[in-house]
Amino acid sequence: MRRGLGSLPVHPIKNLKHYFATHFAASFSLVLAVALLLVTVLQQTYLKKEYLRYLMEQNYETENAALESVQKNLKTAIREMIYQGGKMAVDEDIYDRAVSADAVLKENINVNNMTLNLYRSLQLYTYESNIKAAAVFRREGLITQYDKIKTSEAVLWSGDTQEEQNEILDSFFGEGRDTVFPRFRVFLDPRTHPAHAERGVFHIAYPLTGGKVSIWETDYLLVLSSETDMFQEYLKTVDMPDVEYIQGYIADQNGDIVYHSNRDLIGTQESLISGESSVTHISRDIGYFDWTLNVVIDKEKMEEHIDAIYGRSSAVYALLLIFGVAVIFIWFRRLMHPVRQLSQSMKHVEQGDYHSKIEIEGSHEVWQIAEEYNRMIEAIRQKNQEISRQHQETLLSIEEKHQAEREALESQINAHFICNTLGSINYEAMEEGNYKVSVLLKKLSNILRYTFDQKSQDVYIYQEIAWIDQYLYLQKYRLETVFDYEIRFPDLYGQWPCCRLMFQPFVENSILHGFEGRKQGGMIRISGGMEGELLKIVIEDNGCGMDPETERTIQKILRERGNLSLDRKETDVQNEKRQGIGIQNVVTRMRMYYGSRFEISLETQEGKGTKFIFLIPIPESIEA
Repeated sequence: MRRGLGSLPVHPIKNLKHYFATHFAASFSLVLAVALLLVTVLQQTYLKKEYLRYLMEQNYETENAALESVQKNLKTAIREMIYQGGKMAVDEDIYDRAVSADAVLKENINVNNMTLNLYRSLQLYTYESNIKAAAVFRREGLITQYDKIKTSEAVLWSGDTQEEQNEILDSFFGEGRDTVFPRFRVFLDPRTHPAHAERGVFHIAYPLTGGKVSIWETDYLLVLSSETDMFQEYLKTVDMPDVEYIQGYIADQNGDIVYHSNRDLIGTQESLISGESSVTHISRDIGYFDWTLNVVIDKEKMEEHIDAIYGRSSAVYALLLIFGVAVIFIWFRRLMHPVRQLSQSMKHVEQGDYHSKIEIEGSHEVWQIAEEYNRMIEAIRQKNQEISRQHQETLLSIEEKHQAEREALESQINAHFICNTLGSINYEAMEEGNYKVSVLLKKLSNILRYTFDQKSQDVYIYQEIAWIDQYLYLQKYRLETVFDYEIRFPDLYGQWPCCRLMFQPFVENSILHGFEGRKQGGMIRISGGMEGELLKIVIEDNGCGMDPETERTIQKILRERGNLSLDRKETDVQNEKRQGIGIQNVVTRMRMYYGSRFEISLETQEGKGTKFIFLIPIPESIEA
């Protein structure tokens, strides 16, 4: 006679009933599975409806509040751009240079110098990150422009955008212009940069008066351009690209979409996305250009999104339920014993006893985990011993290194001996009447004494300026007519503490690289003054500037806050060491000295020169 489960009868239904009746794990697992399944079905149905209602209400409240915040921030950003343009429009220097350039244009003579002066004036104003281009027009057309986005193939205002230029000029100077002459006006065309079709732009035009003429009398127009991608920083607060049911965009007074994260919708009518009956539309007036900030919430798409989530979660839950019931059924009674042993062992490990191990009593997975746990405890114990040994070796190595450095320093030539010797030679030169040599020796002695003095790395800016003055004097004497220098630094700020030798690498860079191959005409200028609450110091030259590769290297050093990364190729490291190790070291020291408020930037153009700009925070002792 065939037998089924154990000694049970062969009848399948009776065998199954008997098994569940005699095995607690089986009956418990079955009741648990049925109960969980029923509760889950009812709960999922109820929660889906409630979640849809809740999500709609919460999204509306959240987007409404976020939209108000974004509207304020975006209004502030646009107001700052408008304010920047207003300052430029009444700038007397820009106006005068525009008039001069226009005059030579009308005479059909060489205008390079005039337009270059105007170009530089525009360049000085476009440090604001949102302004990507600035141009000055006369009634007849473009005078000059400064374009940050330009490439070798195209700039913003060229023959490709002539139609848009004419439209802007006609709106201000044409016969059909408005009777009310605007102080500024926004234009959307061209919508993209000619050299980069993926970079959207918009433009704000101002009558250029220079504060000398009224906006009705001027013959010149200032046009600032910015990228529409600036709106993404604000719209990302309300826009949700991961879901389709919430979209944020900016529209103009005609209902045309000015900006949307989906570039295909830019320039289309907003009714395409806000005209559906299931759509909730929230709008805020930005406050400028008659633009509005908008968010649409599509309830149908939201419901589809929730259905998809609940569908996937139900499938995952069903699989997890089956798997969980199976695990409970198989391991319910045997699982707790090794778990308790693991818990006890972990308590011993918490107290630092790494010799506490679990006695293995089986071979299934949990016991295998226990065996792995034993191996892990042993590995941790050995690793702790290894770390302790390595720590001792590292301390010993550091101590030996310091000892070697001390011995090397003790073996160096006494710095005072060198300075005293130069002083003796100076007296001999004075007695011989050779005062030029005496002056050179005295300045060299001062430089060496200042450099060798290791009592403190903290000095005052007037000392650093005096040292640089003597250094440049000696370099000029050595190189004769190659360069001249000029230092303009107010005595008022000379008592501020600073790092020792913090300007020397930048000056040396100008002499060694900026004037390389030049016989005469070089100029180094060092100037200082206040900019807000920071002291601004500028070191500039009219040398050959930096090639793009060198500029990238130095900019990388400045961006990485004076620290070179450790994962570069060997050739990159050698290049950086050759071109910027001095700058790297001094930038690191200055950041450590002044903290996070210290800033340094580089402006260079091949063939035009190099400029380093330092923004140094006011020391607290001076502020008090």
